[in-house]
Amino acid sequence: MDMQVPDTELKRTLGLAEAGQLRFLDPKQLRFFQAGATLRLTVEDDICWLKISVFRVFPLSLPARFFSVRDGAGEEIGMLIDVNELDGESRQLVVAELERRYMVSIIRRVLSVMERFGTVDWEVETHRGDCRFTTRDLRENVLRPCLGHYLLTDVENNRYEIQDLYALDDRSKDLLMRHL
Repeated sequence: MDMQVPDTELKRTLGLAEAGQLRFLDPKQLRFFQAGATLRLTVEDDICWLKISVFRVFPLSLPARFFSVRDGAGEEIGMLIDVNELDGESRQLVVAELERRYMVSIIRRVLSVMERFGTVDWEVETHRGDCRFTTRDLRENVLRPCLGHYLLTDVENNRYEIQDLYALDDRSKDLLMRHL
């Protein structure tokens, strides 16, 4: 089940000592199954986990590669490098799990922003349509991965993304700059 550390982006991203401690999963030995809302994993001729989660290791810089597979207690089972190497059914289940976990609404326009009593109420247009949400403490609930790129988390842990502040219309930029 363990594989050698590949000579890829991972070695450049992690130090060699850290990479040497990782357990890489062989996608040919993995079978993912759905049981209700729970994702399960069987490793061929080895072990079965009744509840697992899949996380992107580098969600912003390498969202399509390197996934941490964890058991129901949150302990890492191992690292999956590429979901495309899984069998068809397993790949579909893992991709669906990742889409649920990392669902982010892309903000296209800011319609209104109102600050009151330590919260900020937003009305925005996203790629999924218009929506309203509330954020608290913007210092803790707004991330800025790079210039002009913002990730907002609302009080219900939903995420909203402004991919490029400078591509928004002037009114949206003005409203955002007053509150970010």
